[in-house]
Amino acid sequence: MFYGAVVWDPWFIVGQIVCLQCLYYLTLGVFLSFLVGTRVSHMSLVYFFDFATVTTSTVTGWCVIVSFLLSSVAG
Repeated sequence: MFYGAVVWDPWFIVGQIVCLQCLYYLTLGVFLSFLVGTRVSHMSLVYFFDFATVTTSTVTGWCVIVSFLLSSVAG
């Protein structure tokens, strides 16, 4: 079995999902603060959740793209 003695533990699976999401957003925040935070005057959650910031027309947009790629590789 994949889970050892306990075959089905949904709370353990939910805990793993929550931990993975928290680690993803933590690494994304670190990469965004280093790459985008040095370019903008006010860092906000827009860079996390708004698709309009993911653009290739500005250098800040490229920094957002690189941040997403680096955090996905780190995950």
